[in-house]
Amino acid sequence: MIRMIATDLDGTLLNNQSELSPNTLRAVSQVMETGAKFVLASGRMYESTRPFAEQIHANAPIIVFNGAMACDWETGRPMFSRPIPPETARAVCKMAEQRGVFIQYFPERGFFYARRIPEICDEYEGRIRVRGQETGRPLSEWIEKGAMKLLALGDAEALKELRERIEGAFEGVSTMLSHPTYLEVVSCGVDKGRALEDLAEVYGISRGEIAAFGDAGNDMGMLECAGHGYAMEGGDPLVLSRARLSAPANDLDGVARVLFSLLSKNEIGG
Repeated sequence: MIRMIATDLDGTLLNNQSELSPNTLRAVSQVMETGAKFVLASGRMYESTRPFAEQIHANAPIIVFNGAMACDWETGRPMFSRPIPPETARAVCKMAEQRGVFIQYFPERGFFYARRIPEICDEYEGRIRVRGQETGRPLSEWIEKGAMKLLALGDAEALKELRERIEGAFEGVSTMLSHPTYLEVVSCGVDKGRALEDLAEVYGISRGEIAAFGDAGNDMGMLECAGHGYAMEGGDPLVLSRARLSAPANDLDGVARVLFSLLSKNEIGG
């Protein structure tokens, strides 16, 4: 019996307009009526994940920042958090700045960049519907508190090179691609899978009782943690090749279609 469902948002639960479709809302509601826990697990920050948790009236905490924090979605109160130390965050930002790569800093609330570049920021801020704040100074000089995550945006090749340099220079961080042009940097050991495992333990739920859905590299840990890991068709081909199961594409209500199938076979319950 599946007692917990965890799902990524972008490219997974949300359609291509970054919305929850009526079909998806019905499926999620029916899942929670069985008593199963429904967990949103996103690379997004708290402020841009909370509206979706509110829309579905989630019955479980949310996982944000790729697993660096799990929190009560109504209050934002953390259950746990694993930030990058401030000195490391500054050093990673300096490495990006020296290579001309745009980078953003995420503490527990809000996000920041040295200077707003519309051609980079408009797409990202439009998608998450939250606007960042300018510091007016390089992040490598400005950051004082730990980072839930850092996010570099830009050309895929430039990000690939930056990723290699970060991984070669810092033992205390992990990197992952949530999109070909989004390089996520988190504290070492942080991923959605570890966060999901910790959350399931709170509820006494085993890995075999978890289903998870995702489409990108930052979802792989979660798909491997769950007894039933579904990669979205149309997502990262590497993720699809490694996942045990697959779901139709996000814009075809893929998560909802799998959930309705599992519900019809009475395989979901509290």
